[in-house]
Amino acid sequence: MDEGIIVKALERADIAASPEVVRRTALFVEHLKKVNEKINLTAITDDESIGTRHLQDSWMLCSYIPKGSTLIDVSSGAGFPGLALKIVRPDLDVTLLDSVRKKTDFLDNAVELLDLDQVRAIHGRAEELGRDRLYRDRFDVAVARAVTALPTLLELSLPLVRPGGLFIAMKGRDDETAASKRALEELRGRIEKVVRYELPDTDHARSLVIVKKLFPTPLRYPRRMAAIKKSSL
Repeated sequence: MDEGIIVKALERADIAASPEVVRRTALFVEHLKKVNEKINLTAITDDESIGTRHLQDSWMLCSYIPKGSTLIDVSSGAGFPGLALKIVRPDLDVTLLDSVRKKTDFLDNAVELLDLDQVRAIHGRAEELGRDRLYRDRFDVAVARAVTALPTLLELSLPLVRPGGLFIAMKGRDDETAASKRALEELRGRIEKVVRYELPDTDHARSLVIVKKLFPTPLRYPRRMAAIKKSSL
């Protein structure tokens, strides 16, 4: 990958473009493109689009994540935003969660290739981890870039966050907060702020919905996925 594209994405996200960050990012992207020829990890494959729509978009979260946080990326997929964040924020302890084994295998290989510590991939479902006492109420920050509706993302992600911690949902032009009032009340969350930005050279308007978890989530959440799909909060 052209390192100039990486530097530009870093600068637009207001992150210092150190040689090590640029090197690791280029290595990660080249590995992604190679594996993507065999496994469908992303439909975004040209360098400019990867730089803007994957890297810069992921890095826009950096200033909202407290130093030294434990972070879980829910439905990490090809590692955006979680692995991209780890490359520029070595202070984070990162868990990459995905329900597709081929994707977590890719993430495991990428972590080894990049020689990163305090990061691991977990094959599993958020609605199951959220009921597991090893993961429930554990993380300082949860992030998600899935296309799932915000009320569902809240139910899947907030149980993983400790009281006082944050959930950051990466959404499009419609931040979906108006449809999430009941979910926030049920799950004991409160919207702290909504950050809006445009991705340059694209028609993509983005929103970061930053939610603070006020109290422990009631034990009845998260529900099984069949129940969530039948009746979202």
